[in-house]
Amino acid sequence: MSLVYVIEDDRTMRNAVAMLLEAEGFAVKTFASARDFMARVIRRNAGCILTDMRLRDGMTGLDVLWHVSAWGPHWPVVFLTGHGDDTLREKAFAGGAVEFLEKPCPAEVLIGAVQKALVGRGPGRPTAMA
Repeated sequence: MSLVYVIEDDRTMRNAVAMLLEAEGFAVKTFASARDFMARVIRRNAGCILTDMRLRDGMTGLDVLWHVSAWGPHWPVVFLTGHGDDTLREKAFAGGAVEFLEKPCPAEVLIGAVQKALVGRGPGRPTAMA
């Protein structure tokens, strides 16, 4: 079973994303903040990180990306944000993000991005939103 770490400070969104991914057969661990993720995750339990860009704990999704990039290639990052722009998208891909999605995002696009990340396809290009 593939492991997905969801970092999202909005509880309703965090729970909805977790339920969607669990329904697709993913094992999901959720975190309300980047700091909580950093404090609780065990590096040997690699998986896909699905993170918001703006988080309320003083860290951003880019901070998460830069931190886990030092852990190795088994920590692909997918962004799901309501605060996307071209500059953030470029920074995310330059840092090695697999995908950069904007809310609202169709379920099938989100699931496809997580699947892509978990098969190790590496950094990609932005996915067009419907």
